[in-house]
Amino acid sequence: MDRLARPRRFALAAVLCSAVVVSLPPSPAYAAPLPDGTVQRPKSSTVYELAADRPAWAAVAVYSPNNWNASLLESTGAWLASSTYPAGRTEFIAVNSHLRGVAAYRAEATRITGYSPYMQWRQATAKIVLPVPANDGVSGPGDPDLAFAWLDSRDVVNVYDMHLNYGDMFWVNATPDTGFYFLPSNPYDPATFLRTRAQSVGVPGMRVVGNCTLYRAGYTGWHGVLVVSDTAPVTTVPAGGIALALHRYDPARPVTCPQRNFPDPTPAGP
Repeated sequence: MDRLARPRRFALAAVLCSAVVVSLPPSPAYAAPLPDGTVQRPKSSTVYELAADRPAWAAVAVYSPNNWNASLLESTGAWLASSTYPAGRTEFIAVNSHLRGVAAYRAEATRITGYSPYMQWRQATAKIVLPVPANDGVSGPGDPDLAFAWLDSRDVVNVYDMHLNYGDMFWVNATPDTGFYFLPSNPYDPATFLRTRAQSVGVPGMRVVGNCTLYRAGYTGWHGVLVVSDTAPVTTVPAGGIALALHRYDPARPVTCPQRNFPDPTPAGP
């Protein structure tokens, strides 16, 4: 009996040893979908699935009156970029899909303090076209020389595409890091195809004059325009939000922001 039992014990041991060395691929961490344009309210650090499904600028953004950070990852989980501003500021990471191509991503909202975040993924659905200045330089709400970048009060972020040629310039009635961000990409430098909020504050060639900023395109191609508000999304009646006015640079007024008094008129002059 003893001679018969031993082979069974050795056979069982061989099975156990073979089970130990088998290596199974790890299961990917669960990620909830974050549809384009919707606002989510994560209650804890959460990973979302995103889809950049067309050539356009896009951004993922997180706002909290407390302190939450945002990160963008490849669909495989490989880290790409993070935004880590202080509490009460909107974090964002923008993606130039014109140059990066369509792709799936993951985004993570990471809790540092507090439990009141709002998170949104938004692809550009509109293009900003800068009119050629044609009037007498007086800029008010009905000025046909103006284009607008808009953020609905119910949203965390809005993104636009804007095609510019090398050297094109425009004014916006905002100063750096107050809600308006111009997003250029060097087509020969893939590191510039992703832009965080911190990376978008200073743009080569920009100039601040009073309450306006003059931006200059360093490359020909599709640039991004992004608008955020460091406040929680809210529904208003009637509908409300933020409207920023853009005006193409006019060589006849080289040092004057034509819409510096917007929405009130700005007198004509140099």
